[in-house]
Amino acid sequence: MNKIVVYTGAFGDDFGFIPQKEIEGVDFFCFTDNVEKVKFPWKPIELISDQKNGVLRNRHPKLLPHLYFQDYDISIYIDSNYLIIGDIKELLNSLGEDFKMGIFDHNQCEDKRDCVYDEYEAILELGKETGVYKDQPEVMKKQIDFFRSESYPENNGLIFAAVLIRKHNDPQVIKVMEDWWGFVSTKSKRDQLSFNYVAWKNNFVPTIINGDLRRGNPYFYFLCMARKNYIPKLIKYKIKRFFGIKKHP
Repeated sequence: MNKIVVYTGAFGDDFGFIPQKEIEGVDFFCFTDNVEKVKFPWKPIELISDQKNGVLRNRHPKLLPHLYFQDYDISIYIDSNYLIIGDIKELLNSLGEDFKMGIFDHNQCEDKRDCVYDEYEAILELGKETGVYKDQPEVMKKQIDFFRSESYPENNGLIFAAVLIRKHNDPQVIKVMEDWWGFVSTKSKRDQLSFNYVAWKNNFVPTIINGDLRRGNPYFYFLCMARKNYIPKLIKYKIKRFFGIKKHP
């Protein structure tokens, strides 16, 4: 019987927590700098870090679960704005015994992309439209130029990193995750801009899970972009479910 942990992270005043349903045999942990706002069934792990950037404080446990959950066989990371709605044990069974890492890919979203170069351009375009960039353009450009110098191919996949499922103690997974953290912590903090390159360099092929993580996913429900207060969205979702308006595949 595999020991399973589900975990998330939320740092700073702009992040809230979604209460999840208990799942038998599954432990829930949340990395945070404010244990008082953690909701059941999450168990808080207060993370004191010299990282001033809240994104990087969250990225450390997100990318390096082997440093925190050595006693667990499988870890499931979810962004704090997702609600678990399906049978995650069924999902794990569907991955098979030999899987090492299960991911969703961006090419299953409405705005389909399967290329880090296209993702870079999309981030720049969004920044121009909104005036807010997800990372410093010059930092991202330097990283993208490095990928090109390495002859990293176009259309080589693009992770959608809101959910990560890993046998995190596997040596190959550890190597890939540590290399990924190396990029995120020293270059662009946008983790989706570096995972597929790191996997390519390590000859690592993750298992792609079918489904769009934004719409119609049978296991995970995306509540909203704003992460400070989920309660109105959660109440609205539950009302729709009660009256059969919101149905899952």
